[in-house]
Amino acid sequence: MSKSPADPVRVFVGNVSAPEEYDAFFEDTVGDKETPPGGYLYVKKRDAEEVIRHLAIYKLPLEVKEGDIEILWSSDGKKCGVSVWGRMRGIINIADGREISAPLADHDSPAITDPEWLKGFDTYLDQNQFIRARQRYWKRMAKHFDPSAQISEEEETPIETNFVLYATGPDDLFGVFEDNGETGYWYLYDSRTQCIVEHLLIYDRSEEVNVVVRDVWVGWSDDGAKCGVAVWNKMRGIIDRVKKEEGRIKLESRSTPGIVDPKWLKGFEYLYSKPN
Repeated sequence: MSKSPADPVRVFVGNVSAPEEYDAFFEDTVGDKETPPGGYLYVKKRDAEEVIRHLAIYKLPLEVKEGDIEILWSSDGKKCGVSVWGRMRGIINIADGREISAPLADHDSPAITDPEWLKGFDTYLDQNQFIRARQRYWKRMAKHFDPSAQISEEEETPIETNFVLYATGPDDLFGVFEDNGETGYWYLYDSRTQCIVEHLLIYDRSEEVNVVVRDVWVGWSDDGAKCGVAVWNKMRGIIDRVKKEEGRIKLESRSTPGIVDPKWLKGFEYLYSKPN
């Protein structure tokens, strides 16, 4: 939750899933007598109030918002990490006492990419790696449709986007939704090979389609066969990774109907059983 300007804590984010023994939280503080200004990851034992570990992520004032922060735990519960702006910035290994941080100054600051440190963070997606994969994918698509086009896959373009949401699937796959400021695309992404597997155009932005991050839901079917994206509480696009099929109704306005075919919605029933 965000705090008032008079409060020394500007942004506070707690973890949503953690091992039974620990809790973790992230604070962005303007500083007080006890705490220097900056952003800090903290770990505490659940049955005690005392913080057992902390890690400074940045010390300069940054325009970090609550939605920019994600706290993650490794699958074995031994490592706690924090992602800022879609990239891993700090990890505490509770088991052996080691820690690592990538000092954060701006969006372009390098992140933690060492596979050994990232091992076990199965639900973590490096946003920059995804965007680079998406750039390569569209360059290859352009070359496919126009073989004479002079396109260099090595040439890197700036990493810019509006927002990215993702859901972890089986076999190192992610369902990733990206609004790049002009269009909204749903991707099936292989994080092991860092390649886009499939894509669906969900919308072109317009006065009728002005989507913000809270309007979008992403997830997988119960059996892990399909990943889907919903906008304004209606399913808009589904990729079936097993049958290698795609279903979509392009979003033109809030009144555009969603996907209602029971065959496509099979496995997503849990969405409609949630209380309002």
